[in-house]
Amino acid sequence: MPLSDASPRKPLHRRALEFQGFAREDGLWDIEGRLTDRKPFAHLNYRNEPIGEGEPVHDMWVRLTLDDAMQVLAIEAATDASPFGICPDAIPALQSLKGLRLGPGWRQALKARLPPSASCTHLSELLQATATVAFQTLGFGRTPEGTNPLSGMGRGGVAPFFVDKCHSWRADGAAVQEVFPQFAKKPGL
Repeated sequence: MPLSDASPRKPLHRRALEFQGFAREDGLWDIEGRLTDRKPFAHLNYRNEPIGEGEPVHDMWVRLTLDDAMQVLAIEAATDASPFGICPDAIPALQSLKGLRLGPGWRQALKARLPPSASCTHLSELLQATATVAFQTLGFGRTPEGTNPLSGMGRGGVAPFFVDKCHSWRADGAAVQEVFPQFAKKPGL
């Protein structure tokens, strides 16, 4: 169901984030993200140079190559459009993420290794979201087609990583009670 009808308004800015996860032939995984910012009208940049209607103000890419443990083996980024010519100079700082694992603490590690003055806000925004895309890709990408991606999770007495990480998978909710009853909690406890 879409949002309710909005009050009359004028569009001023459009940001698009797009991600894809890939299983590579060599057994590794690629997570790619792209961020674009556009204005629905012609405008001037900070140098009073024209930017046409719909032309990107930002158009940036990032690719993480991961192993099965979600460790960053390689990282690549590209800046196709940016307001400042020096924006691409922030890309080499991303190499400091090699060796990190996507998972708990990922966002804190990004902040520690990519301080704002040494990095790019937009690339950092892309990188924050790569962790959830990686979980979706690796978690469900390893399952043979036609099988339940949740089967086998929770063996050994350890709850799947996503239990209590969102409203639908809360331990006292219906989804956990149905799919992983051994980890279900009674409401209010």
